[in-house]
Amino acid sequence: MTKSDLNNMKYTVDIVTENKPGVLYRIAGLLTKRKINIERINAYAVKGNGISNIYFTADIDDKIVYTVVKQINRIIEVIEIKYHKVNY
Repeated sequence: MTKSDLNNMKYTVDIVTENKPGVLYRIAGLLTKRKINIERINAYAVKGNGISNIYFTADIDDKIVYTVVKQINRIIEVIEIKYHKVNY
């Protein structure tokens, strides 16, 4: 275990987006650039209204979680984003 691992916490990020091609790709690319490993992911279209929900869980350094969420929120198709620590 490295020193940086001690600052990492598991977070679940809940994202509501427009259902358009490439949105998940851009979100995953943003996480890849920061070397954040997605442990769990679920993405699905909400029936009939052009909206998708994306949920993922990842180990993210406490110091950068807000920055990462803010960057994801800048993606034009993102409608809403929430995050919280996973307690288990």
